[in-house]
Amino acid sequence: MSSTPSPTPVATSTRPALRQSYGVNGTHFPADLPWPGEQAPLEFEAECEWADIARRVQGLTTDEVSRGAIIRVKPGTLPGGGGRSSSPIALAYVGNQNWTRNVLIVPRDGFGSVVISENGIRIDQCARISFFGFVSEGSFTLTRCVDVQMGWSRWSGAGVTRGARNIGFYELVLGFRRVTDDTVGFRPIQTYEMTGLERHGCVFGPSVKPDGDSSHLDTVQLEGTGTGRFGPYTSVDCVDFGSSNAAYVLHPRLSMASFEHCMILGSTLPWSVFPLLPGDYEGEPNAFSGGCQDVRLRDSIVAGAVGSVGYTSVVDTRVSSLPVESQAPRDEGEWISDPTIAAWGRADIMREQEVPDYEIDTLAALWVW
Repeated sequence: MSSTPSPTPVATSTRPALRQSYGVNGTHFPADLPWPGEQAPLEFEAECEWADIARRVQGLTTDEVSRGAIIRVKPGTLPGGGGRSSSPIALAYVGNQNWTRNVLIVPRDGFGSVVISENGIRIDQCARISFFGFVSEGSFTLTRCVDVQMGWSRWSGAGVTRGARNIGFYELVLGFRRVTDDTVGFRPIQTYEMTGLERHGCVFGPSVKPDGDSSHLDTVQLEGTGTGRFGPYTSVDCVDFGSSNAAYVLHPRLSMASFEHCMILGSTLPWSVFPLLPGDYEGEPNAFSGGCQDVRLRDSIVAGAVGSVGYTSVVDTRVSSLPVESQAPRDEGEWISDPTIAAWGRADIMREQEVPDYEIDTLAALWVW
C-alpha cells in the first residue's frame, strides 16, 4: 500500500520548452519526469530527513510511479557522512529498477530551500529516482545506481563509482574550487558495467591544486579501472573548464565520448572565469587527454591541446589551434582552426552563454517551478 498523498499544490508554472544553449538556461529537464511546477498525479511531502524520503519512495507501487509521482521535501538541511565511494551511506536500496519511470524528489519551497551537508553524501544501489533543486558545498557519489538523475543543482564535485547504468545529469553545476581531487570521476571497478552516461546543459568547473602539489587534477576523469562495459558518455549543451591538468581524461576502455554543442575550455581560459590566486598551480590544461578511440564532436568549441585520443567525427567544431595530422577525424569532418579562441577573456566566454555567472542567485532565477 502506498503512502498517503499530501494535499495537492496549486500549479505555479508550465514546463519550459527545451532551448539549445551552452550550459544552463532553465530548460534542460527530463521529458518523462513530472514537471514540479504542475500538480502530479501523486504528490507527497517528506520531512527533511533521508529516512522519510526513503519511506515515501518505498511506499509507492509500480502503477503509481508509472502515473507520475513527486516527493516534495520540507526546508532544512539533509545530513551527509561524506561524498566519497567509501563514505557512510545517506540513501541505499531506494527505488526499483523495474519501474518504468523515475520518482522526482525536489525541495518543496523551490531551489536551494533544502541544503545538503557540506560533508557531502553517498547514494548506494538506488534506482529510478531523480533529485532536482538541491544545493551543497560538498560532493556526491553514486555507487552501483541505476536510472538515477541529478539536476538543477549546485555542488562542489561528484563521482559515479563501482558500477552504474543510465545516469543523467541535467543543468548540474560543479567545481570552481581549490582542492586536490578531480571535479568529477567516473570509475567502474571489477566486472561492473558503467553505461548510459548522459549530461544536458551542465557546467563543470575547474579543480585547482596548490603550487608544488603532486596531485593530478582533471575536471572529468573517465577511468577504466574495471573489466565491464564502459560507456558511452554523451554531453549535450555542456560547458567544461579545464582543471590543473586537463578538462577531460578519456580512458582507452571508454567505448565512446560524444559532445554535441559543447564548450571544452582548456589552456588559460579557465582562469579568466576562475582567477588564480597566489599559491595556486598555474597550469595550461589540455582539452582532452587519454586514449579513447571513438571521440565525436559536433557544433562545439574547443580550447587547448586535444591530446592523443582517437577522433572519429568532428563536424562544425572550432579549435583554438590547428591539430596535427594524427589528430584529424578518421570518419567524418575536420577541425576548424580559430586562433582567436585562445585569446578569449571572461566576457567572451560568458557571451556564448545565457548566464553572467554561476552564482546561487543567478541559478535561482533560472531554476523556478
